[in-house]
Amino acid sequence: MSTYHISLMQHDDIDESVKVLSTAMLHNPLHIAVFKGSGEFERLKIESTFKDLFMTLPGIVFVVKANTEIVGVMRMKSAIGKDQNFKPVQPINENDITWRKAFWLNEWAQRRPEKQHWHLGPIGVLPSYRKLGIGSQLMQRFCDEVDNCFAKAYLETDLDENVRFYEKFGFKTTSKSMIFEVENKYMVRPAKKG
Repeated sequence: MSTYHISLMQHDDIDESVKVLSTAMLHNPLHIAVFKGSGEFERLKIESTFKDLFMTLPGIVFVVKANTEIVGVMRMKSAIGKDQNFKPVQPINENDITWRKAFWLNEWAQRRPEKQHWHLGPIGVLPSYRKLGIGSQLMQRFCDEVDNCFAKAYLETDLDENVRFYEKFGFKTTSKSMIFEVENKYMVRPAKKG
């Protein structure tokens, strides 16, 4: 029988954590659209994207382990204002994965709240460990951390089932946009009153 526990990600956990996230999110519509598929080649591209994120903008990352195996990962990062770092590479080439990824990240970056907030993402649980409460455990930890700061929270998602899940934790959809014909939802959770 497995026992699950949340802990902060250690440096030695990065490789396993990004593999978990890439596996968990391989079939997300936006990832399929950006990386043009959902096979092992695309999973490795997603894994590389998450590794770059963790190495350049690590934030606070929690992992859930079943005994010693990482089965869930959640990253949160304090942010102020829109992120101006992401600019689509030129020239525009819709078949180039690097351009597609830059376009996606730029679109998301332009929609972030202007004021200080906690940004949630990525968050994922291995498919074989879903429906066991692990995602809810991670989300409750996120909400507890954010509430302790009396701060607003923000996230992006492309799955309707995720919208319903996040709504259970107080998030509301504030806007939507289309990226490569995939509808993206931008959600905010108001700050807890002090």
